[in-house]
Amino acid sequence: MKCFILILGLFLIADSAFSDQCITPLGQTSNCISVYECPEYLAAFAQRPLSAYARHFIQQSHCGFHGSILYVCCGPLPSQTPDTATPTIRPRPTLPPDADVDPTVREDSFPERRGKCGIERSDRIFGGIIADLDEFPWMALLGYRTKSDKVTYQCGGVLFNHRYVLTAAHCVTGKILTVVGKLERVRLGEYDTQTDLDCLDDDCAEPVQEILVQAAYPHSGFSHFDISRPDDIALVRLTKRARYSDFVSPICLPDYQQPLPPVGDEVLVAGWGKTLKGKSSPVKVKLSIPIYDKRECVNKYARLKAYLTDKQLCAGGSFAKDSCNGDSGGPLMKRTGDIWTSIGVVSFGYGCGRKGWPGVYVSVASYMDWIQDKLESTNV
Repeated sequence: MKCFILILGLFLIADSAFSDQCITPLGQTSNCISVYECPEYLAAFAQRPLSAYARHFIQQSHCGFHGSILYVCCGPLPSQTPDTATPTIRPRPTLPPDADVDPTVREDSFPERRGKCGIERSDRIFGGIIADLDEFPWMALLGYRTKSDKVTYQCGGVLFNHRYVLTAAHCVTGKILTVVGKLERVRLGEYDTQTDLDCLDDDCAEPVQEILVQAAYPHSGFSHFDISRPDDIALVRLTKRARYSDFVSPICLPDYQQPLPPVGDEVLVAGWGKTLKGKSSPVKVKLSIPIYDKRECVNKYARLKAYLTDKQLCAGGSFAKDSCNGDSGGPLMKRTGDIWTSIGVVSFGYGCGRKGWPGVYVSVASYMDWIQDKLESTNV
């Protein structure tokens, strides 16, 4: 499995400026503290569902961040909800989602068409290493049911139509099922895994979509015993069709035989993988890396008796910049104009951020025929 690692240490996020004292939306003087230390706000979160009015009030109380933790001007919430309050928004699910299965829809037999995929709806300018709330809205987290009956999220993937997620084969079959547990669910629209309410500045995300897995389809050519990991690609079919929004939408898949970016061209990986601190990042992070010369990459991995095929590609190779544990199955992405395409799937590497050793990715373009055939045969 692969992890996200940066020389800068992504787990340590620069603190936003805030003062100890503040004024609440009701005009009272109070203190700017962690939302987890404010009893009034914790009591509000305990009253599920959280009303849209209460959510708006909490947004207005925002006074900064400490790391990735929301800080609020702590004080009582209004006891009455105005008649003009917006409709209630359901909170993040804490119980297993409904096991009912949506009926088959013909359009899910194809990747989302151009013009409806790979689009980020935000008009903000993104920068830095921490992704924005609605940046990369196709990112998915794969959840596994452990032997202790808990859910842990260990792999990533991307939504590419209402019903299917693209990921790595080693995330749905083999060792992960015995060591971690059964693949059970997919989480969409996630930003910060620590919080029920994900906010940045005055913006808050809608609740995540937690959907059970109906079936997983690893490529038949994959074997977890083969260290070269050929055919490390899989599809995950959801029981429910994902609902598109500003925070959940599909990425484009490449056209058949679409050429790969040239060596040195910048591509991007994103996820919640490990940082230099050895812990998974609680927030969605991103990293720009270059396409690596394939011939040189093949020669390097041959020394380890890992023999790469023409259906794999390499990217990265700079010290402390790589995709590592926790990002397995996640995307290698390329932006062309305003459209994002998933050109690769995170597969494996030698170490994590080891200088001169790029990560190995499945080339999605090489599997478009397999993806289309699998969609048509399973979506019946």
